Amino acid sequence: MSGVETAQADAADDLPIDGISCRGARAMLGISQKELCADAECSRKLLNDFENGIRRPHRRNVERIRAALETAGASFVFDGAKVGVLVDPARVSSRTARGRTMGERESA
Repeated sequence: MSGVETAQADAADDLPIDGISCRGARAMLGISQKELCADAECSRKLLNDFENGIRRPHRRNVERIRAALETAGASFVFDGAKVGVLVDPARVSSRTARGRTMGERESA
């Protein structure tokens, strides 16, 4: 990895996520708000308000939420002001439509 790529990767690790990315990652992974709150050690109200754009939590809380989602199998990709969510197919819950579809593909 070049110095520029390393600097970009390090910068991406420091970027917080937004509520929409959080909700998207959580939905793709099939994680409930209750489960994510337990893993991120935050209140359900904080997470709900964050995902719905009602408030922006302190950076430390957003970092814990992001870390919990990454531990569960999500990755976040940053391109300027854009954020993309990637999910490891092996970690997707079969409780979601995405998980069931991915499971069907692997069976075929």
